[in-house]
Amino acid sequence: MGKNENYDPSYKYMTAACTGVVIPISELGDTIYSTGVLGDGYAVTTESDEVFSPVSGIIEKISNNGHSYNIISDDGMKVLVHVGKDSKCDSMQPSTPHIVEKETIAQGQRLCVIGCKQPDEDNKCTVEVVVSNSDKFDTFELLPQKVLDVKSSVLRYK
Repeated sequence: MGKNENYDPSYKYMTAACTGVVIPISELGDTIYSTGVLGDGYAVTTESDEVFSPVSGIIEKISNNGHSYNIISDDGMKVLVHVGKDSKCDSMQPSTPHIVEKETIAQGQRLCVIGCKQPDEDNKCTVEVVVSNSDKFDTFELLPQKVLDVKSSVLRYK
């Protein structure tokens, strides 16, 4: 797992789901995420077409179109990784999963390849990562940044 200047060994860390710009979930235009009704987390405006698991755990469910992945992490987090689209991403197709339901996965393992045109300045997809039981953790802190490596720590908790 990548470290940054905010690294503290007393925390556990969630890594980035993809490369791009990490933003607080509260800044998304979609109120289902921004209001926190589903839980706390982060989003990434993608700069590639690959999505990776931000935690180690078990794949509980994959949507039919490959756009959402429910993961139960090794430490009990209920994580939703959702491949969404920005209003400019007009050619969204089903994503291609690289894992199956009930599979044990490692943090940083590829979940899918996004089914849309190659992302560029005019065609961005957004990946939302939401922890539905984030209130079960004493500390849940986002580390917003530009992610160049999916091993980068983007959220810390205990």
